[in-house]
Amino acid sequence: MTETSQIQDARSREQALDATRSFIVQAPAGSGKTELLTQRYLVLLARVEHPEEIVSITFTNKAAGEMRDRVLTALNRGRDATPPETPHKRRTWELARAVLEQDARRGWQLAANPKRLRVRTIDALCAALTRAMPLTAGFGAEPGVVEDAQALYTEAARATIALLESAQKWSSAVERLLRHLDNNLMEVEQLLARMLARRDHWLRHVSGRSNPRLAREPLEAALQHVVADELVALVASVPAAEAGEIVTLADYAAANLQRTGASAPACACAGLTRLPGHTPGDLALWLGIASLLLTKDGTWRTKIDKGCGFPAPSSAKNKDEVQRFTQAKQAMTTLLKRLAEHDNFRVRLHALRQLPHIAYAEDQWQVLDALTVLLPLAAAQLSLVFRNHGRVDFVAVTHGALEALGSSEEPTDLALALDYRIRHILIDEFQDTSFSQYDLLERLTAGWEPGDGRTLFAVGDPMQSIYRFREAEVGLYLRARQEGIGSIRLEPLTLSVNFRSQGGIVDWVNFAFARVFPPIDDMTFGAVPYAPAIAHHPTAAGPAVTVHPQFDDSAEREAKNIVALVQAARDQDSQASVAILVRARGHLNAILPELKQAQIPFLALEIEPLGHRPVVQDLLALVRALEHSADRTAWLALLRAPWCGLALADLHALCADDGEATIWDLMNHAPRRARLSSDGQTRLKRVLEVLGECLAQRRRQPLRRAVEGAWFALGGPGCVVQAADLEDADIFLALLEELEEGGELRSVRTLEQRMAKLYALPAAAGAPNPVQIMTIHKAKGLEFDTVIVPGLAKSPRRSDKQLLLWAERPRPHGSADLLLAPVRASGKDEDPTY
Repeated sequence: MTETSQIQDARSREQALDATRSFIVQAPAGSGKTELLTQRYLVLLARVEHPEEIVSITFTNKAAGEMRDRVLTALNRGRDATPPETPHKRRTWELARAVLEQDARRGWQLAANPKRLRVRTIDALCAALTRAMPLTAGFGAEPGVVEDAQALYTEAARATIALLESAQKWSSAVERLLRHLDNNLMEVEQLLARMLARRDHWLRHVSGRSNPRLAREPLEAALQHVVADELVALVASVPAAEAGEIVTLADYAAANLQRTGASAPACACAGLTRLPGHTPGDLALWLGIASLLLTKDGTWRTKIDKGCGFPAPSSAKNKDEVQRFTQAKQAMTTLLKRLAEHDNFRVRLHALRQLPHIAYAEDQWQVLDALTVLLPLAAAQLSLVFRNHGRVDFVAVTHGALEALGSSEEPTDLALALDYRIRHILIDEFQDTSFSQYDLLERLTAGWEPGDGRTLFAVGDPMQSIYRFREAEVGLYLRARQEGIGSIRLEPLTLSVNFRSQGGIVDWVNFAFARVFPPIDDMTFGAVPYAPAIAHHPTAAGPAVTVHPQFDDSAEREAKNIVALVQAARDQDSQASVAILVRARGHLNAILPELKQAQIPFLALEIEPLGHRPVVQDLLALVRALEHSADRTAWLALLRAPWCGLALADLHALCADDGEATIWDLMNHAPRRARLSSDGQTRLKRVLEVLGECLAQRRRQPLRRAVEGAWFALGGPGCVVQAADLEDADIFLALLEELEEGGELRSVRTLEQRMAKLYALPAAAGAPNPVQIMTIHKAKGLEFDTVIVPGLAKSPRRSDKQLLLWAERPRPHGSADLLLAPVRASGKDEDPTY
């Protein structure tokens, strides 16, 4: 029996190589999806007339480079006369040889012209489309694309708020939002900037005041549909045998509560004669039943007393009341015991407490109405900011590509040309697709017909959608799997064999994550069930996964335990790889010092913020000093930097008794300089010469050149401790070059904000095989022999609030409800609709 026949998903893998059909493949981690993509690409290459007819789309440069290298490596190996022994490698070798024959027949010369392989990121594809039709794309001259456009979002948000004084029709909308958030300008600015970063999601919902979906009536109808749908599911979950008793006891408890003057939710059930229905008007009755049967935490009630409508028999006035009170409490106790078997009913009953109101409060509607005016306006302001700076973000590039292609009804010349040239599209990491990128795929395939020989092949893993890569929306993966993309119907395939981990790990993950993931698909909210994997490698001896419980929150004790685990793993096998993966970089605050103390070499990847490195701190002080002569702290830091190194006594002599003059003026004052020690005077003279020349040329040359030149002249590169410091300095200088305009910075604060998102390069470890330290996100796709995940007991950081939340809920007959909720007012309670 061959290895291929032993692989349980071998049939799906072979089907995926059918070049006449379109597929969407669910490929979990470790399932060999990159190899499958490579094989599919080779199959297509052997059939097409030109390599450019195939477009392979990825989401990162790294993935694109890896895919291209895989194809070229396969072609190189295909030139070997002897096939590999491993079945799957032999399959790749066979496919590569077929491509080489096609290459020879058609004279492609791929070895000499590898750029004919159109493997690119989706951003590179969009940029190419906008370059092809710059005017139609709305760009004109090609703008620069920035990875982090936060400063531009903030500028557009600030310009939107400034419209308050414009006396235009939208001034009142700005005023309404500011009043709603207690005139907190900084908060409004941050919230607007945050929304602009995600405009790919919401702009299609609010980009037209004439849109009938934005009227109050359909929006409130959508809220009512949510309530009704939940009530339908609740009614279906009620145990039929207990329905009568629930009604009887709810009526009994409500009557007792009303007699005491209580205002509990259960009072709504007074006079109840039958189980409530599933219309929004029945919600209050169901909430009354929920308060009767459940605690506030959603567990079945165990304490039955007068507080929930069941007076104690000892409080009865006569024997009849004693008997009635006793029987009621016994009946309630018996009912709760029987209901304990119906957990679905309990869950749905408790979920009612989270349902939205069926109508907006007036102040809530007013701010929602204001947001539907302001948000499109903020997006328009962002377009102006982009134009002024000659820079755009990735969302703008994608939208420009959409404009360049036109609509399916009115395609542009570019779309018609591409429709002729592109015959096959492959997409990697499809779960990372955003709304505009999904729209782009629909337009690229708009002219395709079933059976015309053109195919779409998408590979992804919705279970990895937690990464939310650049506003990715996993609901789009579910939509493509269920409905296809445009006119292209995709046959679903699932890879289940895991080639990466040993059987014990796979079994543990299957057991744990089946209980973590939701039970069913939900396209609206991106809910994806867990798909169990099948281990290709056998189970190794010993426990595959070990939990080390810690019953306190001592970070120091956890760090010591982790060091002990690392030492044990290295003692067992000094060549085995060990990784420490964290959800948040702050979880390493106690661990890194403990590793250093234990003299365990480690490599921390994107862990230490760039601004924490001394070389970058010194460069930042130099920038701040050159940008603002009155920045006293920056000038003092500059004089203490290694390239000057003034002693504290000399600094005190220079400026301690004069807090009014700038440090630069004091440095140029000869009597002041005479107060310094002879060593201090020598050091200061050298700094004066360099900085004097630099300030004389200020704004006459690019800021980077000025800063870098001064740093070199002062001997900065000679003061670094390790080689990685020079690379960190280069990262800082490149950021400075990106942010400067006309030889100066528009905002030092923006520079510091951007620096906060950059991380220093890892220092070279002092020994081979260091411990690898990184975030869980960064570890995606990597393999280690031992993995340690600390901080699992720590609560994740709360998501930042947004000005507007939205969701689309499919309705029968292809329609969809739009749900919108504005941020709660400052100082007010949480809004259930939000």
